[in-house]
Amino acid sequence: MIKGLHHAGVATRDLPRLVGFYVEQFHAQVLRRHSWDETDSELSIRFGIEASSGRLEMLGFPGPALEVFQFDKPELPGGLPLRSVAEPGLSHICFEVDDCFAEYYRLTAGGMNFHAPPLTMPAGGIFTYGRDPDGNVVELLQRPTG
Repeated sequence: MIKGLHHAGVATRDLPRLVGFYVEQFHAQVLRRHSWDETDSELSIRFGIEASSGRLEMLGFPGPALEVFQFDKPELPGGLPLRSVAEPGLSHICFEVDDCFAEYYRLTAGGMNFHAPPLTMPAGGIFTYGRDPDGNVVELLQRPTG
């Protein structure tokens, strides 16, 4: 039986920077830290990678968590372009907020870039999409009242 979503994972090239962003701007708590090297073949196999090394931090929020990875191995090419939300695969992560406009202004003041200001939908919900420091798309969602 599926109980619900536990966490989403995102990879970064700068673990302290991205974890710091979510801790400072989204009030995440670091739940656990883990590192591994090439000798941990069982973990690499589960990632679908021949040999890997790196570290991760699990961040806690009310509800599902966010697992942030930094892989030291395998090495990746530099300068990867920003992913479009239209591309297949994980397109964004969403945080439910109680005041979308207030969070938009607070996060903008903190340096987060948004595609556009929040939009109020006909059914009453309010949302906006922005990007974290790595370019991952982050949605803020205020559910309709009533």
